[in-house]
Order: sequence, then C-alpha cells, then structure tokens
Amino acid sequence: MARPLLGLLLVLVACFALLPDTIGGNNEAFNLTENVIQNQIAIKQILEEQTGIGEGIKSLLRKINALSQLFSTKIAADERCTQGGEHKDNVTHYLLREVKDAIRGQTDIQQQQWNKIQELEGKLQKYEEIRQQQQMRIQQHEDSLKEKEDTIRVLEDNLRQTEEAAAGQYRKLEVNLTKLLSEMDHLAQYNEEVTKMNTQLRDNNTLLKNLSSACQHSVTESTNISSARDCTDIQLEGETQSGVYQIFPESSAAGVSVLCKMQEDHMWTVFLARRRHTPQENFARNWQDYKTGFGDPRGEYWLGNDNLHTLTSGDQSYRLRVVATNLRGEQRSADWETFSVGDETSGYPVTVKGYSISSTLGDALAGDDWVVMDGMSFSTVDMDHDTASWGLYRGVYSKATCTNCDFPSVH
Repeated sequence: MARPLLGLLLVLVACFALLPDTIGGNNEAFNLTENVIQNQIAIKQILEEQTGIGEGIKSLLRKINALSQLFSTKIAADERCTQGGEHKDNVTHYLLREVKDAIRGQTDIQQQQWNKIQELEGKLQKYEEIRQQQQMRIQQHEDSLKEKEDTIRVLEDNLRQTEEAAAGQYRKLEVNLTKLLSEMDHLAQYNEEVTKMNTQLRDNNTLLKNLSSACQHSVTESTNISSARDCTDIQLEGETQSGVYQIFPESSAAGVSVLCKMQEDHMWTVFLARRRHTPQENFARNWQDYKTGFGDPRGEYWLGNDNLHTLTSGDQSYRLRVVATNLRGEQRSADWETFSVGDETSGYPVTVKGYSISSTLGDALAGDDWVVMDGMSFSTVDMDHDTASWGLYRGVYSKATCTNCDFPSVH
C-alpha cells in the first residue's frame, strides 16, 4: 500500500515542480515602465496563463480530495480488517499528513498567487483607466486635429478661391493695362496732333493778326488816301497832338511819314527838320535823294521834292513858316503867305511871297541881301540850277546857326 501512495506523492511533487515561476512570486518580470499598450499585452498574457494554471490547480485539488477520501476509506477498512498493521498505518498516516501539508502549502501558494493576480488586476485596472484617459486625450487630440484639418481645408478652399479671384483680377488688370497703354498711345498721338494744331492755330493767328493789321493798314491807307493829304487833314480827322503821322499825297500811294507840328491851333506839315544832336543826317546829297526824300521825321529829314510839288501844286494854297533856335536858346520864326514848288522838269522852282511883318526871324528868303529865292530852281551837289554860286538851299543850310530848326513847314 505504501508504494502507490509514494507514487502519488511523487506525481504531486512533479506537478508542483512543473508550475511556472510566476506563480512562485517572481513578479519582477513585469516591467511597468513600458508604455500602456505593451503593459496591457503583457498583463493579458499573464492573466491568461494564471487562469490556465488556476484551473489546473483546482482540478488537481479535486483529485487530491478524492484521493484523500479514498485513502480515509481505505485506512478505515484496513483498521477494521487488521490490527497488526500499525506500522503500515503509521506510514500511511505520515504520508497522508505529508500530502495534506503539501496540499495546504500549495493552497497557500495558490492564495498568494491569487492575491498577486488581484493586485495585478488592480494595476491593470489603473492602467486601463490611464489608457482610457490617454485614449480620451488621443480622441480629443484627434478631434482637435480633425477640426484643424477642417479649418485647413476651409483655409485652403478660401486660399484657392482667393487665388482664383486674384488671377481673375490680374487678368482684368492686364486687359485694363493693355487698354490704358493703347489709350495712352492714342492720347500721345492726339497730343501730337493737338500740338500741331496749336502750332497751326498760332501760325494762323499770327497770319490773321498780320492780315488784320494789313487790313487795318489798308483801311487806314484807303481813308488817308481819300482824306489825309497833309497835316491839316490829320487835324481835321481829330488829331491835336504834335507827332509823326502817315500822309498820302498823290505822289506816294503807299504813304509817307511826316512830322506834324501843332502851333497856334494849326497843324503844320514839316518838310525839313534839322537838329543839333547825334547822329546827324547828311544833307550833302545828290539830286535823286532830294527828289524822293531821306532821313527820319523823328530826327532830321527831308520830305522830298516830288512830295512838296504834289502838296503845293493843287487847288489848295499853302503858307510857309520857318522856326529856328539860335545857340543862346532864342527861338524866332518867319511866315510867308504863299508857298509852292514846281515839277522836276522845270527844276522844282520855288514860289515864296507875302512875308509877314509880325515875323521875328527876318525875310531871308524873299527880301534878304543874301539872295532872292522866289522863282529860283532847286540845286544839289551834282546839279546846279540856281543863280547863286553856292546854290539855293545849300547856302541857307551852310550859313544857318540854329540848334533846332523846323525849317520850313507849310500850312
């Protein structure tokens, strides 16, 4: 009977020897510092192994209990059958006590293992809570990331729409710029045309002014041809101030400038003026110069023999006045009631008569001891027609001592 019990004990000891080290309290294998996922996997594996071991132990305990009951029954039967086998019973009781002690030891170990399993389950629960929290955080991060992705998509859509709108605006700007450049070219051409037109307008205005001036001059000439033959006509037209005017004797269709002097309410036509100032006119001229006239009526000048003949040979009679100022500044004058000049064929003979007794200059032309000029022809340096050796007007010019001589003038 001892051999079967010994074999059973060896089987139990072998079974307990085959238990994994984790049941024996080697829980250092748990590495709780790993991340949550690895811990969960490891804990699940341990739980699965512990569950399998626990089921094996429970099955073994049931078998041991059955064997214990069988041994108890066997022992009771043996005690009734024999009383001389005390020694065997003692061995059997010893083996049973050893087996019960072993079973109680394994039960304690199992309880410790279950306690460790419960502790691990608590840790697993904590890790599960941590995992859930982390999962919630991950979910929050994922939700936030999704929101950000949605925002990014919206921004990308807005950006794409903005880029499309900007591209459209850019194309419009290019079209407008092209139109603007074309319009600027047209404006530049228009400005050039306007500049040319302005130039033409200025030229036309200048031409119009010239034409207007010419027309006015023509009107004036036409008016003067019909009316202003001398300074008396200038006075009849309303002029009362001494000055240079344009007269139109029959001998000059274009008109001639003449000095008009207002004295004693009469406008006198000055046909000879000599003054002591610079520059002085050269009066030592030939026949042709004296025929047409020379000089400037604003200074020194000679009206011309043809003009004198035309003025004094008509139906209107003229008086002659000579005004002179000597070197002491004394001014004197002499008047003659009749004055005229003949034509060139006869040598421009002069007629001068009727010396006024109120004159203060003396009768140097008709009654002076120098020469009697009435009826004498005109003489120049290249053509001598007078009876005196020094010539009619040449003698008067050379011997005159006046500083201002309106000599002579007719009215």
